[in-house]
Amino acid sequence: MSGVTARTLRYYDEIGLLPPARIGSNGYRYYEHAQLLRLQEVLLLRDLGLDLATIGAVIDAERDPVAALRRHHRRLTDERDRLDRLATTVAITIEHLEKGTDMPAENLFQGFEFGPEFIERLKERTDHPELTEVQRNTAEWSGEDFQSFNEEGHQLERRLLALLRDGVAAHDEAALAVLEDDLALQRKVWTPTKDRYIQLAEAITEPSEWRTHLDSMDPRLAEYLRDAMLAYADARMGN
Repeated sequence: MSGVTARTLRYYDEIGLLPPARIGSNGYRYYEHAQLLRLQEVLLLRDLGLDLATIGAVIDAERDPVAALRRHHRRLTDERDRLDRLATTVAITIEHLEKGTDMPAENLFQGFEFGPEFIERLKERTDHPELTEVQRNTAEWSGEDFQSFNEEGHQLERRLLALLRDGVAAHDEAALAVLEDDLALQRKVWTPTKDRYIQLAEAITEPSEWRTHLDSMDPRLAEYLRDAMLAYADARMGN
């Protein structure tokens, strides 16, 4: 019924993720309603990008299956909404290209925002401990929480962009004030030390989704942000 192969079920049993209700004298594994519910949750969490060890730890720590399913449902609907926004963005981009008109740059990246799927994509490429911290700190966030975080982040980007276009130096106090507010936002999801902050600053100019996002607003913004972050670290962060 689930589409899971017998081989996979045997493996899940071997690692303690999904033991059968009982094993018959003929060696057959028998699964009852409780095991089917657990399998459903395993498959849901697997589709959300969690590895099997994490899935087992999450399920074993749960006490209320209804509350757990509500959390999974919320994450799935949040992901559906993100994909809907992304599909709309692509459709509008196609329309503009076919008509030969320009789509406003700030609309090109709707759907490319910070959220669980963005964190998972990063974790597939790197094993930085910061990502585990971010994932842990946002594990219970709702779609509204992520939306609020993104909106505040976009406001800070616009403030920094305005300074860049006004010719304000990256080390100016006005630019550092924006980064002060940005760090207050970042501390909601991770703990930036001076060394980690400098590493992040230096990575901003490397090819990435984040670099592409910054370039969409102004090709100079990534370098400006990097220089401002390095100036902030030097002036306001202790060793």
